[in-house]
Amino acid sequence: MADFLAEAQRVAVAAAKEAGKILIKYQFHGLKISFKEGNVKNLVTNADKEADAVIRGIILKNFPEHGIVSEEDKPVKGNQYTWYVDPLDGTTNYSKGGNYYCVSIALAKGSELLIGVIYNPVTSELYVAIRGRGAFLNSSKISTSSTGSLEQALVCLDLASNEEERKNALETMQKLALDAKSIRIKGAGALSMCEVATGRADAYIRMGSSAWDYAAGALVLREAGGIVTDLSSIPWEPSSKAVLAAVTESLHSRIIKKLGEAAAR
Repeated sequence: MADFLAEAQRVAVAAAKEAGKILIKYQFHGLKISFKEGNVKNLVTNADKEADAVIRGIILKNFPEHGIVSEEDKPVKGNQYTWYVDPLDGTTNYSKGGNYYCVSIALAKGSELLIGVIYNPVTSELYVAIRGRGAFLNSSKISTSSTGSLEQALVCLDLASNEEERKNALETMQKLALDAKSIRIKGAGALSMCEVATGRADAYIRMGSSAWDYAAGALVLREAGGIVTDLSSIPWEPSSKAVLAAVTESLHSRIIKKLGEAAAR
């Protein structure tokens, strides 16, 4: 198993870096933007699709029996192992020439997360985690902050393209804004979860959740010492419908309580 996980990590890192090259190539030259299901808030680009194809090719070359679930193409059925792929998390940032975006790749056996790799090709920040072996940023081990108070917490949220989820996110922001030290909307959930893992932020909330968005980030954050659940405090897994990440149990509990109090009013 140890050798298998090391090889899977190597493949994930290689795939993420190759996808990153494609994203860099297209960002300012030849980028073509379209909209999913006619929703102008839900972008997709030719870079997303080409990066996705490269990642799939690398994974299936090395692990042809594995399944793949990604944002940009139909699922590939496989054995008990499934790769969760977001070739470009932060597409809006990317399309505007920003540098807050990443490639996110995870491997799971059933619902158990095994490998997480997140790569920002602009900054060359590479986050890697193997279950039970810690989390690393460019080979240096990372850990969360010890923030336990909401009043001292920098909380990140993201807005969905879906109108109902967007309303819920804005309501959540309003509920937390008076107590939290600061609120940020940064537009790339996988990277925001990595910021929680490094102590640059203290919590992350998203009212909707897709496996390809958060599988890698969930493992990186857990291996760095954080907590990742849904909004009912059930540990996050690929089938979860929302995500709440925090650096400590006390902060996580405080946020859950705050959201519950607001909902009861």
